[in-house]
Amino acid sequence: MLTTWLRQGLRDGMCPLRRVVHKADREYIWHFYDEGADQGESIDELRRSCGFCAEHTEMLRKIDVEAMRSTLAITTMFADVLAGICEDLESLGAAAAFERAACPACVNRDRLVRANVRYLLDEPSSPGHREMFACSPGLCFAHFAHTWSVAPSRADRELIVDVQPTATHSLLAGLREHIRKQDDRFRHEPAGPEADSWTRAIQLTAGWPAPSTSAAEPE
Repeated sequence: MLTTWLRQGLRDGMCPLRRVVHKADREYIWHFYDEGADQGESIDELRRSCGFCAEHTEMLRKIDVEAMRSTLAITTMFADVLAGICEDLESLGAAAAFERAACPACVNRDRLVRANVRYLLDEPSSPGHREMFACSPGLCFAHFAHTWSVAPSRADRELIVDVQPTATHSLLAGLREHIRKQDDRFRHEPAGPEADSWTRAIQLTAGWPAPSTSAAEPE
């Protein structure tokens, strides 16, 4: 299933690790909503982390409030989590350290990204996969930096460095072409694939955004 996520990202013309992030978050939050919101172990995790981070809380809110048109599940979850937090605060001494655990959804996402970096480096060595990776728009720079830092060998780094400069130069050419066509002398020329180059530049530098329906309905 993990390599399927990477292939979906490559097929859809996005950073494949951003696709992993998107799918990991969706599956975690939907599983929590369906089965974990009233489970003691899941609530204890959220008690230690004082809830989800803002990003994953918003995903949960969209599911309950916008998709299901209810507020019962999210209200019950917060009541259970805050009841535990209140107990912890009552036993917190003035000299004690207050420690907040990481958001459990973020922990899950980071674990799957780390696992998929290895899949990403392995896949292009297989027939057909190298060509698919070579034709991709590359990795968003956050995931390029992460992949570069954990690549276990020079050969692995050579693989990604073959792709990233080519993809970046191609995008730069598109940006320059888009700028050229804004000149009054060339405005008569029809728009081409360079027209959305500025959007792709945002995605390459800041990360591909999740689809607008990412929390509204399961895929």
